[in-house]
Amino acid sequence: MQIRRLMLAMSLVSVAACSGSDLTNPNTIAADLRGMWSQTSLGVGSSRIFILQVTGTTVTGAGSYSGEAGPAGSLTVTGSIAGSRIALDIVQDDDVTLHLNAMLSSSRVLTGSLVTASDSAAATFQKIQQDPPGP
Repeated sequence: MQIRRLMLAMSLVSVAACSGSDLTNPNTIAADLRGMWSQTSLGVGSSRIFILQVTGTTVTGAGSYSGEAGPAGSLTVTGSIAGSRIALDIVQDDDVTLHLNAMLSSSRVLTGSLVTASDSAAATFQKIQQDPPGP
């Protein structure tokens, strides 16, 4: 009976280890980061969405932003992966630059701090599409 319990416990641990994403491995982070992301918890009518590509530890992307009654336009993203940390510069075409210092909290959630020239706030981005389609 003890052997069966031990084998069951080992099987469960193996399944759990294989089913999770290693969010500290730069290769896993790079693979999980590719795709379309949307900032959550913005006001009604506001959005910030971008598609990220990753080559090695370099991150690039493009997207759009809009405010409820404010500006709307395009944005570019550049950044890097260092260990489990992700640093992104988000430059909007209205001359606003945001710096995102973040980590993947799951393969579909990016959390961190979004910093402007005068403010810093917690920010969460949700993956809304897997790897973007090829050219």
